Amino acid sequence: MKLYDAMSANTKRVRIFIAEKEIELPKVTLELGKDTRTSDFRKINPLGEVPALELDDGTVITESLAVCRYLEAAFPDRPLMGVSATDQGRIATWSERIHSQLFMTYGLMVRHSLPLFADVLEQVPAFADAMRRAIPERWRLLESAMAEDTDFIVGDQFSFADVEGMTVLTMADAFDLGIPKTCRRMLRWADAMRDRPSLQA
Repeated sequence: MKLYDAMSANTKRVRIFIAEKEIELPKVTLELGKDTRTSDFRKINPLGEVPALELDDGTVITESLAVCRYLEAAFPDRPLMGVSATDQGRIATWSERIHSQLFMTYGLMVRHSLPLFADVLEQVPAFADAMRRAIPERWRLLESAMAEDTDFIVGDQFSFADVEGMTVLTMADAFDLGIPKTCRRMLRWADAMRDRPSLQA
């Protein structure tokens, strides 16, 4: 088994996940936008995107959430996606909420503004600006739904919802579009996440 990896937010999600689960996984490090678009790599993932997890039998799993779901099932120790049906549902709810409200907002801003993606889609700078303006309110929406007295996004244990949030946090820090100062719960959570070794994975 090996993970095709590069410097991207989606691969960061997987690296944080495997670090938290303490999985030893060989990696093939690629240069985003160069190695990932070669004909050789497109035989592994026709979309030319990372991450891609190649299993010992040659099966390839792509998309970061799918990779994490596979690894959660293959390595059940240190469960991050919940054990009970209730916990699985709550963690999935928050993970999707963070992904759709924050990760995609940052991601669309990036894809419509960075030269790296100019040949991937028709960039609309005004759309990138709209996404940038929307970010503070998206953080405030999550702040309003987050429990008052928890260090984690769901309940009292670290979960995949925190992994999803940490992935967004790396983007927020990279583009200097962080959590609004009025979001004290999210700021407290962010401080705790920055102390976790997995953030540097």
